[in-house]
Amino acid sequence: MSNELDEFISNNPNVSRETIKKLAKFQSFLVEQNLKHNLVSKNQIDKIWMRHIHDSLRLLNLLDLNKSMTILDIGSGGGFPAIPLAIATEKYNLKYTLCESITKKSNFLNLSVELLKLSNVKVTNDRVENLKNIKFDVITCRAVSKLNKIFTYSHHLTKQNTIFLLHKGINIVEEINDANKYWFFEYKLIKNELEEGSYIVKINKLKKRN
Repeated sequence: MSNELDEFISNNPNVSRETIKKLAKFQSFLVEQNLKHNLVSKNQIDKIWMRHIHDSLRLLNLLDLNKSMTILDIGSGGGFPAIPLAIATEKYNLKYTLCESITKKSNFLNLSVELLKLSNVKVTNDRVENLKNIKFDVITCRAVSKLNKIFTYSHHLTKQNTIFLLHKGINIVEEINDANKYWFFEYKLIKNELEEGSYIVKINKLKKRN
């Protein structure tokens, strides 16, 4: 485990000691709670620092931290990417809404927020399509659904300049081609240099085709 933490630190030299301490607290709590609830796959429990926390923080380079922003995370589950991002950006003017429809998972998220004293996070125990009267600057989502479904469920929550930052796998080109049948959008693929077939896709200017 310490080897994995060392690898995380060497790949994230700009993450402060204070932030790493808080991330470690979250990691320990997740491991403990995973014994009761299936929050992350059991074969990944010893890979949380790199597979989940590092992967989540890759989004930091794609956020303008000088701006005040509202961020929606769809299907937050075990807290990725939103909880590590919220820890790393506590001193910035970013507000996170974590949308999780499964009650045991939203309870875990609420316990995590309380444990870590994250005043920049709100947890909503509901399906994203049921959210009303709110718009977000950024929408994140990790391993929840295909692009077309994500757009369909969350389009009513977007502004003209909303960006999507989505963790995706090996089938991303196929998903983009499929979503293009129903939506106009611009996109950029950011490859994970440490893991083959792992990407972040940045989407903007989303508009439904007639």
